[in-house]
Amino acid sequence: MSILADKTDFKVLKIISKCLKQLEEINILNLNVTKIDDFEISLATNMLKSVIDNNEQVIIINPVT
Repeated sequence: MSILADKTDFKVLKIISKCLKQLEEINILNLNVTKIDDFEISLATNMLKSVIDNNEQVIIINPVT
C-alpha cells in the first residue's frame, strides 16, 4: 500500500525513470511483442511519463570547484 502525500518523493521518480529505461530496451533490442502487448507497453510508458511530468522536481547541481 502506498502512502499518499502532497508531493511525490524524489526516490519514487528515480524508480519510475529506471522503469522507463527498461521499457525503452524493448524497442532498442528489437524484441518481438504482440500488437496488444505493444499497446499495453505504450500505455504504461505514457502513464509513467505523466507521473514525472506532473511532478516539478528541480535537481540542483553544484559545480565542483
